[in-house]
Amino acid sequence: MTVHESSDLSALKTTVQTLCMLSERASPFQTWEWLSAWREHPGRRARLILLSFEEAGEIVGCAPLTLSGGPLKTLSLMGRGGSDYLDILAAPSFEDLVAQNFDAWLENNKKRWNWLDLPEVRPGSVAEHIPDMERWEAETCPYLPLEETWDAQKKAFGKKLRGNLSYYERALEKSHTLALRLATRETLEADMEAFFALHQRRWRGRWMPGAFASARARAFHLAAAQNLLDSGALRLHLLDLDGITQAALYCFHKSPGTCYYLGGFEPSLARYSLGTVLTGRAIRHAIEADGAQEFDFLRGDEPYKYKWGALDRRSQRLSRSSGPGGKLLVALGRRQLEVELALKHRMHAAHGGDKKK
Repeated sequence: MTVHESSDLSALKTTVQTLCMLSERASPFQTWEWLSAWREHPGRRARLILLSFEEAGEIVGCAPLTLSGGPLKTLSLMGRGGSDYLDILAAPSFEDLVAQNFDAWLENNKKRWNWLDLPEVRPGSVAEHIPDMERWEAETCPYLPLEETWDAQKKAFGKKLRGNLSYYERALEKSHTLALRLATRETLEADMEAFFALHQRRWRGRWMPGAFASARARAFHLAAAQNLLDSGALRLHLLDLDGITQAALYCFHKSPGTCYYLGGFEPSLARYSLGTVLTGRAIRHAIEADGAQEFDFLRGDEPYKYKWGALDRRSQRLSRSSGPGGKLLVALGRRQLEVELALKHRMHAAHGGDKKK
């Protein structure tokens, strides 16, 4: 196998798109649409090291990396910070070979990096095949295995949740003109602005910053949403009451599943449980329109996820050092992870289990 190195992200566009299409392991956060927006809009300055893996003249893998830091260098995957699942890309049946060749590249380039830090790696990832990696348990990522039909899914929810879904929709229809819709190319910019405002309004009411407090964060997500909509992966679910958007769910679909990234809901209408209504519609759409096999609630063990019957899986943080400086960074990274997980757990408990990246 031949390993090619580049720093030109645009040259990898076709490679990343092809490998994401071929691999069911790849997440929406590994797509070209997400990574290109991540690189361009938040002003990322880390150096890019883009590895592609070729076998018999065909590209069978790709590792889009960043190299950052001062005298001590950290090597990581593009997309960290705001991305839930990251990994090396590999064509089906080439996962082991790509991981082995990535390992060989690491060994041949030890002087260029001190710490290989791969956060948010989910079970079954290509990166798990890299030898000599430390594995740390990271965040809980609840997911809901989906039934083949919406009727079967409702039965799996149980009587109480089925009753609540019907009750809240009827209550909304009695007092408002209700419309449930998806964002389109014509409405996307306005819909994303409404989503940002709803998310921020809820968190400002709790004296918390929210995920979209900065203009840079909003610019990135608007660009990512536009890219994902063009590729057919965006599912921005919206609930309008009397012509005004009062709830939004920011989701992505990539076979075989749909991911729920963040939501925004009008706080003054909490009595109608808009989140329950819209999440139910998003799950139904995932089953009926997308043929999804699971609905992934992503990071965080907030209680609301489990009322849908979500099961737990844990993401991992994979780590490896090169030299004494790398060992120091590994120790600091592990302590940082422990502190982050403890703080997030306390925040979720203090704020009623709402979702916040």
